[in-house]
Amino acid sequence: MSSSVALLRGASRRFSREFRKTAPLSVTTTRSLATDREKEFQAAGILDENRLLNFDTLHEMQVRACQVFAPKRLFGTYSEASNQFEFMSFGEFGQQVDHVRALLKDLGIGEHDKVGVISNNRWEWAAVAAACFSLNANMVPMYEAQLASDWTYILNDSGAKVVFCATEDIYLQVRTQVLRNTPLVRESFCFNSEMGEQQAFSTALSLVAPDSEGLFINAPTPDDLAGLIYTSGTTGKPKGVELSHHNFATNVKAGARSGVDDPHDLIRENDISLAFLPWAHSYGQTCELWAAVSHGAALGIARGIPKILEDLQMVKPTTLFAVPTLYKRIYDGVNNTMETASPLRKNLMKSALAMGRRNVNAKLGVEPPLGPFEKLRYKALDSLVLSKIRDRFGGNMRHGYVAGAACPTEVIDFMDNIGIPVCEGYGLTETSPIIARNTPYKRAVGTVGLPVGDTKVYIVDENGNEVADGQDGEICCTGSNVMQGYYKNPEATAEVITSSPDGTARMFHTGDLGQKDANGYIRVTGRVKEQYKLENGKYVVPTPIEEAIGLSRFISQVVLTGANRPYNVALLVPEWTAIRTAVGVDDSVSEEELANDPRVKDLIDHAIESNCSRMKKFEVPQKWAFVAPFTAANGMLTPKMSIRRHKVITTYADIVGRLYGDKPAEVEVEEKVA
Repeated sequence: MSSSVALLRGASRRFSREFRKTAPLSVTTTRSLATDREKEFQAAGILDENRLLNFDTLHEMQVRACQVFAPKRLFGTYSEASNQFEFMSFGEFGQQVDHVRALLKDLGIGEHDKVGVISNNRWEWAAVAAACFSLNANMVPMYEAQLASDWTYILNDSGAKVVFCATEDIYLQVRTQVLRNTPLVRESFCFNSEMGEQQAFSTALSLVAPDSEGLFINAPTPDDLAGLIYTSGTTGKPKGVELSHHNFATNVKAGARSGVDDPHDLIRENDISLAFLPWAHSYGQTCELWAAVSHGAALGIARGIPKILEDLQMVKPTTLFAVPTLYKRIYDGVNNTMETASPLRKNLMKSALAMGRRNVNAKLGVEPPLGPFEKLRYKALDSLVLSKIRDRFGGNMRHGYVAGAACPTEVIDFMDNIGIPVCEGYGLTETSPIIARNTPYKRAVGTVGLPVGDTKVYIVDENGNEVADGQDGEICCTGSNVMQGYYKNPEATAEVITSSPDGTARMFHTGDLGQKDANGYIRVTGRVKEQYKLENGKYVVPTPIEEAIGLSRFISQVVLTGANRPYNVALLVPEWTAIRTAVGVDDSVSEEELANDPRVKDLIDHAIESNCSRMKKFEVPQKWAFVAPFTAANGMLTPKMSIRRHKVITTYADIVGRLYGDKPAEVEVEEKVA
């Protein structure tokens, strides 16, 4: 170890112990009460000149946040006893990290060792991660929804020595199916097991004393590895993405603070989010978890998608990080309500949404300001209609963020109209993940925004040369967000990291097609590898077509296919509730009967024709079939909910074949997927 690194780590240990001896920050609700303490933190270099947390590693961020925001609430977990979310403070979380660090040290975890965690979001997940950082060890998160074979592969590939499991069921799978094939894993524990049980996380903690003085801390440097995040693997084996503390720290700060007039505004100290994006993915981890911790915000930990609407009502988030599905769920719900409403109510809802759009346009300056009568009308319609829709998100949301997949502009416009601007962003695990994002104050709807921080985006052709603004090419980027590489896989790393066109920086190839406009806004148009050619030689990029079709309230999921075929066909997962309402039938009619009802065929044909009206004729699917939902359980979705296109197409190869066959394909529903 170099002398400079040793000095830095020694200083960090002294710094951590000093923090714990300092009196905790008093609860402050006004600027005047906080000023003196903030000045002390600024003098110590803990807060910068803008009163923002100053940090270069995730370890430094956690220690400093738990000092500065000690009494503020951090993680909220649903309690069945009280039927509400109960919160742990920043200070209490810091104490838990001290305790988990002592446990990991006792288990023999040291510098650069790997620790596996198979769990959805929970405070224990964050505590294990922070404890790993404090030992300069590396966290390897996995999803509960993955298969035992996936866990086995990742544990072996990473060389993890310890694994923590969320539930008894996962722990049992690990004990019976995984550990016999993972010789390096020495210990396994279960978060949910009761105190006293040998495998229980709580039992293990009770056997060691917390490292309250920080004696075990081995502080990482910015260039040290923070963790491995394994790609979901829509094709092939997952690859371990190496993300350093510098990757994470700079991306957290760039995503939350860059490109805005007030760096406190995107994430405020009094903000609360409902955390349902998996922290095992870099989107949830960087944009939500670490961004919230570094800004003193709170997180209510969602119980899962089935309970999401209930959790929104209890947590009442002020900001939300989500995938398009959540926002579209509300959008579809409102449209379904309008379609079945009385003429009077339907007109009232349409008028309210139109007035909401008028208000948005007036604020943007694209229409004249609201007149006195319009202001009164907007206020009345907002109270009667728009506020009721906002209440579905808990009633307190200032703005939301969306990434992970393209969000239809119609959905973003709808959210604007009800008074909750939603900002689309873009990135990949390999870029920590944020490459670009919009803000509530600087947006171009239909784009993913401007590059953040020191990120520079290039749109290049197949020869690596930059293309003109407005032209399609592969999206590539340079900057502090670019990963170190794929773990133990230099060949794969070399395939995606080259030199920038000017030869000055490492450039990551995203594999996404896109374009850049004259103002620098980025638009994603598809995937390089998903682009295919029809029999007639015309190229098809399926993503925009799928997004257009999927906007229908009658369609939940869609996959387009047509490579080397005469035309495109579509595999559709229907929204049966909306379809039943539209054709006026109840649950007594089976899905099989409904799928072959001529009225349903007309409904879907019209939806495809209407939603694809701006597409070229050869892009629009000429035939379609209903299929069963794509899920993680049947292998058609990745844990982060991306569709495994190849898996869907191969699973339904017979149906696709019949759609292209001589005799007309009967519309059918697959009840099961093997």
